[in-house]
Amino acid sequence: MAKMPDLETAEKRPLGAEGGLRVALDNMPGALVYTDTHLNIVFCNDRFRELYPVPRELLQSGRAYPDFLRYLAEHGYYGEGEVEALVARRVESLRDPSGRAFEDHAPDGRWFRILRRRAAAGGTVTVMTDVTEQKQAERDLLEATRRTEEANRQITEKNRVLEGLYQEIRDKNRQLEEQAAQIAEWNARLETRVTEQVAQIGQMSKLTRFLSPKVSDLIMSGDADDPLKTRRQEITVVFVDLRGFTGFTETAEPEEVMGVLREYHAELGRAIMEFDGTIEHFAGDGVMILFNAPLPVEDHELQAIRMALRMREAIAALAQGWKKHGYALGFGVGIAGGYATIGTIGFEGRFDYGAIGTVTNLAARLCGEAGDGHILVSPRIFSKTETRIDAATVGELTLKGFQRPVAAYNVLALRPD
Repeated sequence: MAKMPDLETAEKRPLGAEGGLRVALDNMPGALVYTDTHLNIVFCNDRFRELYPVPRELLQSGRAYPDFLRYLAEHGYYGEGEVEALVARRVESLRDPSGRAFEDHAPDGRWFRILRRRAAAGGTVTVMTDVTEQKQAERDLLEATRRTEEANRQITEKNRVLEGLYQEIRDKNRQLEEQAAQIAEWNARLETRVTEQVAQIGQMSKLTRFLSPKVSDLIMSGDADDPLKTRRQEITVVFVDLRGFTGFTETAEPEEVMGVLREYHAELGRAIMEFDGTIEHFAGDGVMILFNAPLPVEDHELQAIRMALRMREAIAALAQGWKKHGYALGFGVGIAGGYATIGTIGFEGRFDYGAIGTVTNLAARLCGEAGDGHILVSPRIFSKTETRIDAATVGELTLKGFQRPVAAYNVLALRPD
């Protein structure tokens, strides 16, 4: 009976050794799987289980290894291809392992060195080692080598360029001496041309006071056709004025009226210049602006609406200050589009730039019907901009000078591009 403890210890020792081996395999840096001769899983370590995103039951002992391979193939782990063909190629590698290491990469970009060997007890042992960092180091080395070779090539090229520049500098110095003589001759010719052009500028400057700086510069440069020439053209007309201005002038002092107009005109002027409008005329609080004349303006209907929205925002801010002084003033806009005759109007010594046509009357009438903060546009303007703006239908308006009612639309805002 004294021998019994030794026997129990002897029986437990193999179990302890196997458990220790499993612990060691689970903690090895590589992934390991052992399959028997029937391609069933005998054992796989924790690293192998962590490596593959598959249900745990596929990696249990006794489970057919091809089931595991098929799951990976069906879920795109091996890339495109017929599932059974992808599985068969890998099963063949298990049946007849070459004993030579090869490399493969996972969909997440990791690289593995894979070694399959026949086990002495039968079956196949597969060990996979993560060599991603090594592969990256190899790529980094290749890239560094390429960059070094490229740098050497560039240095050689730059030396060649410097030699060429030295020769070019010598040639330039010679050319400068020749050009100095030409410049003296050009200065003499320039003085004559300047005198002639000053006279032309004097004629054109009378017109540019109605235009935005961009349009004025284009006309003064001579890159545009004669803007003074009378012609028929499609234009957009904007008419703006203040609501309640007549009543305000009846009770306010002249100095107060002039102060309000200065602030009002300053904001209008900034918007007109920003959006390339042409001032047709000022009349107290009323201002008429043209688009697409005297020079073409791309999307002139939409450009006019952009300007009107900017004006409405600026005048609303001014109105808050006016209200504190007891001035009840609002702002309205009318916009119409169509063909008109444009050109200079007046007499020698006093010419203005203007437009004549039904479109100007329509813009003025729409402005007269607009309430505070309203931007009323004609059907022609609405049809050309309706996909770019948010607007509310006002209905048909009976306007003085027009036999039939005119549909009008109130612009609320621009739609995002």
